[in-house]
Amino acid sequence: MSAFLVIVSAPSSVADPSPDPDLAQSVAAHEEWSNEASEISVGHVDLGPRLIDGQWRAGLRHDAESGAVWRDPNQTVLRVSDAAVMTAPDSADYPFLADVAGKPVYVVPQTQNPSVVWLGWNTQDPAVTATIDRGLTMRVGPVSGPGRAWLFLQSGTFGKPLLLADSGAAPGDVWIDSGTHVHANWAFSAPGTYTATVTFLGTTTSGEAVSASTTLRFAVGDGASASEALAMAAPAASGSGSGSGDPAAGASQGAGSSSANPGAAGPGATGSSESASPSSEGGLPDWAFLAIIAVAGLSLLVILALVVARSRRSRAEQAAAIAEADSLLAPLPTAKGEGSGEAAPASSDRSVPAQGEGSGERGPGLVDRGGEQ
Repeated sequence: MSAFLVIVSAPSSVADPSPDPDLAQSVAAHEEWSNEASEISVGHVDLGPRLIDGQWRAGLRHDAESGAVWRDPNQTVLRVSDAAVMTAPDSADYPFLADVAGKPVYVVPQTQNPSVVWLGWNTQDPAVTATIDRGLTMRVGPVSGPGRAWLFLQSGTFGKPLLLADSGAAPGDVWIDSGTHVHANWAFSAPGTYTATVTFLGTTTSGEAVSASTTLRFAVGDGASASEALAMAAPAASGSGSGSGDPAAGASQGAGSSSANPGAAGPGATGSSESASPSSEGGLPDWAFLAIIAVAGLSLLVILALVVARSRRSRAEQAAAIAEADSLLAPLPTAKGEGSGEAAPASSDRSVPAQGEGSGERGPGLVDRGGEQ
């Protein structure tokens, strides 16, 4: 399975209507961090960056009964239970779900379902908001698992979905404004264990580039093994999915762009994004055009070489023909007389037999044919 594609670019200014009360929360400084292995199957969880003792980390903020706890994603399994099963819509508004339209899929919903883990992301850690300039880029991918996965936002009750991530394409980036809290739909086509690499990239107010990376671990379906999810290796980085760590490079990596802002999607929405650029889908990659040009150039050279070789062979054949013709047209050499430098008369080579010699006489022009004239 290939990596998540996240459609990304530089942030854009958007209107910010009244905030969604379901997303109102306060993140305190110095909240507890836990490296203990755990499994979360219900409740609210946010993925986000933290700055602890000068070190950048990516963690999962879990609203536990005892209070908020940040957990190491590498030691945490997000259980997407059978209670998350929904039927994929068969609608032109969801072209990315065409292969599973009308079929059951596992969905971590954008709007909370009390029976299912509720996964979002935030950039609200006080140390982060005080240090980062404007916001961060969240890079999702690559991802591995038995099926296909998608991440998309829904604007309002009847708004069309905006695809942010598709495991069938290369990784990309999502821009997140500083101090925001966003939720979206996470959908999986098949049960099993999945892992996804997530990296936060940003620039501090002093101009320093910073980053923090981790691995999300999903156990999709009641039968999926949590221990297997914990033991899985992080997804192998693909050529198109490896990042440079430079936020500017991340912003230019994707073929399209999108920004996530909780207020920009409209009333009732839990996230926002700009539509993807048309250039993000379809068309040939640059290497394909270069390959076509190279093949065309090589073909032209081969044709030119054949023409030159044929021309040379034709000239050689023509020269040989001329030489042969000249040899046929040259004068024949004449016989020289013995003992002198003068040519002997042609008649001297032939001796006319004297009459009376032999058994019978022959006149000129007659040939002896056994007594017949």
